[in-house]
Amino acid sequence: MIYRLYRSFLALSIISCALSVSLSQLFLLLSFVFFLFLDEKPKLTSQIVKILFIFYLWQIVTVLYHFVSDGLDLTSIKHAFRDEMKDIFLVTAFLSVQGIKKEDRTYLYKAFFIFSILIVVSGFISIFSMTRLSRLISDLYKTSSSWPYQHHYGNIGKLNIYLPIGLMNTHLTFGGLLAFIFPGFVFRLYDSWYNKSSKTKITIDAVLLLLVSIVFLFNNARSSLFGAFVSVLFGIYILIFIDKDISKKVIKRTSFAMLSFLILLLIGYLSTNAVKRVVDPLFGGEKHTDSGRTFIWDSTFPLIEANPIFGIGSGNYQKEIEVSRKTKEKENRELAFFYEVTQRGHAHNDYFHLTAVFGFPQVVFYLVLFGSILYTLLSQNIPKQIRFMTYGLVGFFFSGLLQCYFQDDEVLIVFYFLLGYLNLYAEENLKLLQSTGNKESRINT
Repeated sequence: MIYRLYRSFLALSIISCALSVSLSQLFLLLSFVFFLFLDEKPKLTSQIVKILFIFYLWQIVTVLYHFVSDGLDLTSIKHAFRDEMKDIFLVTAFLSVQGIKKEDRTYLYKAFFIFSILIVVSGFISIFSMTRLSRLISDLYKTSSSWPYQHHYGNIGKLNIYLPIGLMNTHLTFGGLLAFIFPGFVFRLYDSWYNKSSKTKITIDAVLLLLVSIVFLFNNARSSLFGAFVSVLFGIYILIFIDKDISKKVIKRTSFAMLSFLILLLIGYLSTNAVKRVVDPLFGGEKHTDSGRTFIWDSTFPLIEANPIFGIGSGNYQKEIEVSRKTKEKENRELAFFYEVTQRGHAHNDYFHLTAVFGFPQVVFYLVLFGSILYTLLSQNIPKQIRFMTYGLVGFFFSGLLQCYFQDDEVLIVFYFLLGYLNLYAEENLKLLQSTGNKESRINT
């Protein structure tokens, strides 16, 4: 009974990540509680688990360091867990997945697929919605006084086109979720094609890829598009050089499909203003946030330089960046306006933000975590379906070069669910290697 409840709440938490972060975290809490009461607890010994432990242990060390340096003021800890440290709770998404039984992994895979479909469908509907769809969920537990509007792109014929954000609150968050699911749809179609599935299945997979491509393109979160592009390239690399699956025939068919999509995109670009406004920013036009990032980064570097080991401390970024900006404004008076109007919440780069807040050791551990994920996908016997679904984890670390997705709990919770699912197979392979090693040692003895 406890296991069934745990499994149900875990699946609901994964699926509801496409609907509402509040709902997904509520179901996550319930699934984790039941996970703690499971009769059989998994023994976690993989490299991913070890580096995650060290990663968050260092964060706690920095919190304690700043607590002591602030004269044992409890306000320091309150601020820490009100800001960056609050996301430590999301690691329970990783842990909760570890309790799933081997025979129920397919059940969990279906939950991830339903989540992906909800992202695509809600995203496609929001292209044509003047108001944000998120109110449909938020009104279930709070009263809204107004309908927030979406960004209007233009028209395609008589249709009004809007920037799609699905049921999320920002287009960057929605872009982060799209970056997780896009590679899965790409390789799902490839797999159907390669295995000569029925025409119906190939058609469905092709339509799903087309829909997610349209939504992703109109969403226009370039950091996420970059991450998804890297994920797909990584997957292609494995298919060519490790799996050795891709033949010349497959390359020709894929090239034809991509060329057809680009031709349709070019026709749309030349004939409609809405598509033109979507495509131009991808190549540096009509986008004003690029220069803003450089001012944010330039203001962040002094914080890193002054606090290289323990950082400025969780909860202190907005306060410290304000001081740094004022100094920069005095040094560069002609640029004072730009320093003043750029965003203050985070560093718009996961690596800079983690280094500024927790010091250089933290970003080293972050890169080691990335390396552990690459090693797991490249070196271990992970089933193709699981690899296809988790390739987005690779792109996540590249999207972080232009955006703070590690600070976005709506994106981070999905990251930990997928990482936890990948770790199930890493743990299984580790046990297999250990049992093989034990048998060989017995034989030698």
